[in-house]
Order: sequence, then structure tokens, then C-alpha cells
Amino acid sequence: MIDLELYKIFKMVANEENITKASEKLNISQPAVTKHIKNLEKQLNIKLFERSNRGLKLTDIGKKIYNEINAPVDILEKIENKYGNIKCINLGTHITVFNKVLGENLAKYCKKYPDIKINIDRSDLSEQFAKLEKQELDIIVSKKDKDYANDNIKFIKITEVHDILIINSKYNNYKEKLTIDDLKSKTIYMPRKSSITTKNFFETIKGLSTNNIKTNNINYRTILEMLKYDSNIALVTKEIIEEELDSKIYNQLNTTFKINPLEYGIYVNINNKFKELNRFVKELKETSYN
Repeated sequence: MIDLELYKIFKMVANEENITKASEKLNISQPAVTKHIKNLEKQLNIKLFERSNRGLKLTDIGKKIYNEINAPVDILEKIENKYGNIKCINLGTHITVFNKVLGENLAKYCKKYPDIKINIDRSDLSEQFAKLEKQELDIIVSKKDKDYANDNIKFIKITEVHDILIINSKYNNYKEKLTIDDLKSKTIYMPRKSSITTKNFFETIKGLSTNNIKTNNINYRTILEMLKYDSNIALVTKEIIEEELDSKIYNQLNTTFKINPLEYGIYVNINNKFKELNRFVKELKETSYN
């Protein structure tokens, strides 16, 4: 019997060329992804991937299989979502912020409506916007991007999140408030330049740019890992690391300037309407506490 799930996972790993990235987009563990790939290889009695310095590469036979299953898997997924007994909501989000801010609400919704399946897409926000415009995603949960505009896409504010500068508490020797000039001699870890957090930081702090401070543009996991071992500063969203701040692992730095808060909410395509999605949006809107 053909197992559609195995081919869906195979397709995602082939697209990402990386088990970790594929597991994040599929919302299943890395060991589970690896096991599914091995099961498919065993079932077909062939090797699908080779390891390289850049990650995973399809073997010659793997490429042939990918080319043949790519379109059919897309079609079967759409049929499954459209006619299956379990209705799917395709949700785009950066899972770290979402878990901290709205994860509990999602868990309650899934418990309340067990017949609804939530598919989570963790691709870059620009990629998610493109999918939402094509109605391949039903909803995006994100900080508001002031640079994004589309007549068919509506943003609904749920709350606000706050970006702050932090340092490993072991290395915090700052007695006074940091000034903008102080930052010019520092290295600051922050998300990639295109991220809403980074853009908001430089828009807020006038007179400061990547020309006069050293920035390392990395993801949140790497930022927090690197802060364990050095005295550099990091730009992060406060709501993500409140537990670490409470336990004094990191200290929030006092500054003479203030970073503007960011709106956090949901993007929906106004043409994408079905009762499960409308109900999901309604319940998220009702959780607003701003």
C-alpha cells in the first residue's frame, strides 16, 4: 500500500536538503523524519539521499523519483485537505514567538475542535506572504510588517511584543544606561537584516546603522547559544525569553532610548473563507489583551 505521508516527507527533505529544516516545516521531530526516509528507502530498496558538505543531496534515482512524485503529491494533498473528514487550517508562523505568545491558545483550540488539523509552515515571512496570496496558506501569525501591503491581505492586531537588548548576566558590567554612542563600539547579535525586529530597531534608533556597529545576523536559537560564551549584546523579543530573564540567565540592558513595540497578530486573505478558518480567527481575536 502506498503511504502518502512518506512521500510528503521525502518531498520536503528533498526541497530543503536538510533534515532539521524539513522537520521544522513538517512540525515533526528530526528522528521521526530520518526514520520515515529510511522506511521509504527500505520499502523501495534504493538509496534516496547522499550526504554532502551543504546537507543532503538526492541520488540519481532519488531525483527521478522526486520529479515523478512532486506534482502528484501536491494534488493528493489538496484532495485530502478538500474532501477529507479532518479539515485543515494551513498556518504560517515563526514558531518561537508563536509558542510563547499564542501557543496556549492554539492548544486549547485543538482540544476544543479535535476534528481540525493545523498544518504549520515555518518558511521565511516573504515566502509565507506569497503562499497566503496564492491561498496556499490560510493564515499567518506574525509581527506586523509595515513594508508589506496587498489589497487582498488583511492584518488583525492581537497584541504587542517588545524587542530589547540583553547580555549574559555573567558578563554584565554596565552600571549606567547605554546610549546610542555606546552601541557604536559593540557587537550586537540580531536576526537577519530583512526581519521585522531588525528593521524596527534601526528605524527606531535614529543615527544608528550597520555602518557604525558590528552586527551578526543569526536566528534566535543561535543568538542565545552564542550569548552563553561571550560578553556581546543581543537584540531579542522579550516575550520569547521571559523565563530566562526571570531566572537571571540574561539581563535586560537599560538604555537612554526606547525601541518601539511591534504589533503582533494575524494576516488573512480576505478571499479565503470557510467556517473553520473564520472560527479560528474569531477565537484568536478574542484573546487580544491590548
